[in-house]
Amino acid sequence: MTDTDIIFSPALDCYLELIYNSGLSSIRFIRCKDKMIHKRTFNTTVELEEYFRGERTEFSCEVDLSNLSDFVRRVLEETRKIKYGTVVTYSDLSRRIGSNAVRAVGGALGRNPVPIIIPCHRVVAKNGIGGYSCGVDMKIKLLELERKHLSNNL
Repeated sequence: MTDTDIIFSPALDCYLELIYNSGLSSIRFIRCKDKMIHKRTFNTTVELEEYFRGERTEFSCEVDLSNLSDFVRRVLEETRKIKYGTVVTYSDLSRRIGSNAVRAVGGALGRNPVPIIIPCHRVVAKNGIGGYSCGVDMKIKLLELERKHLSNNL
């Protein structure tokens, strides 16, 4: 199994991608021209790592949804407000945005360009788990991860 780590080197002003198989198998240099890209990428990476360790329940990074329709943006902006470790149904989310178009809400969630950051995995069907653009198995893992970390922090 291949594992990858990415670290930023201020001395080299670039990222290093460390690739492991049975041990470290290669290091790749990733150059970026814009230092702000470095900072944003690093901060988002750190926040995601904290999330997976159960140390972070929301994300501070800005998300660009400008290329999406107004409806999809409304759905995703409301989805981002769903608290860590909780779930809402597609129909609940539909009501929150003032719409009766429950299926359209599901379709909008399927166009989420930043799963986890916008936690569409927290939206479930009335009588089951519902779908997920990254696969239902991944949705279940994310919900279990949040449930586990919530119960550990009580």
